[in-house]
Amino acid sequence: MSNQLTKTQGIKAPMKERVTEKTIPMTKWHAEQYFQTWEVMTSDPRFAKLAPYNQTSCIATVMIATNAALDKIREKRDAKKDAAKLEEISKTSTAERKSA
Repeated sequence: MSNQLTKTQGIKAPMKERVTEKTIPMTKWHAEQYFQTWEVMTSDPRFAKLAPYNQTSCIATVMIATNAALDKIREKRDAKKDAAKLEEISKTSTAERKSA
């Protein structure tokens, strides 16, 4: 409801509602990512041999690398969409010029 209201009328939803809709799902996603990464890393026998600060760093590094890879995948998808839109605009403009 609030997204529709915000987009159409320009009225912002209350802060609590915006946090609930936008921030909390991302926070839950990051928490789940951390615990699943921890589970994978701790099942590797080499992980226990690392010093505690290296264990923490290892989990953080894996999470950062994973998120960076996801961002690159998203950028490529967005770039393809943008390129398709630009091609469509270009074709429309060319067709308009020819008809004029």
